[in-house]
Amino acid sequence: MNLSEMLQTLEEFLTSNLSNFEDKPAIMAVINNLKAANATIKVLTLSQSVSTEADYEIKSNEEDALIITAIKVTDGLKVIAATNNDTRLKIEAQASPWSLGRMRKDNLYVRLKQLYTTALPYAAQLLPLGITSTEIDSLDTDSTKLSKATPAINNIKAKTTLATSDLDNAIKEINAQVNNTLDDLMLEFKLLKPNLYGEYLNARKINNRAAGRSSKSVAPKETK
Repeated sequence: MNLSEMLQTLEEFLTSNLSNFEDKPAIMAVINNLKAANATIKVLTLSQSVSTEADYEIKSNEEDALIITAIKVTDGLKVIAATNNDTRLKIEAQASPWSLGRMRKDNLYVRLKQLYTTALPYAAQLLPLGITSTEIDSLDTDSTKLSKATPAINNIKAKTTLATSDLDNAIKEINAQVNNTLDDLMLEFKLLKPNLYGEYLNARKINNRAAGRSSKSVAPKETK
């Protein structure tokens, strides 16, 4: 990001002072390349910022709601087990929000389907307890839907990773051209128009924000 911001600032400086460079083809070529590169960088930055946060938030909320339903169903099954003195059913109905919430996602979906299978034969007995067949069915259908949502999220992550790689390459390529070509070409203005050259150096400063409050602007080398 620091390099990207510097390249944008540099383009703004060069564009504002274009009349000084119009008779210098080599500099104009770099300026045109810089403009094209910055346009590409902007597009890639937007692609890089595609976030899976919303997808995960939606999925998390749906999982939480499904766990609440699962606990409601297990509570009903425990009532039936206690009424019928059914030890096996009591064991099969064991679950808690804590245990379900800590499960790996794949294991959670398997457990929810197991609860569905356990509860299905007791649907008629669960109904008077306020547990509908729709809620029982959701342990199967909704867990299937959530398990299928993971590949879509992974696909977004893969695209974001690719955009990040392309962004890094675009920045490195144009920055190398600035370092290896433009800096040397601009030395002419150090001799003939020192004020303009000083403004160029200011535009070339890289503010290292990652270093924290004590960070200092890093200027390019004036000579090679």
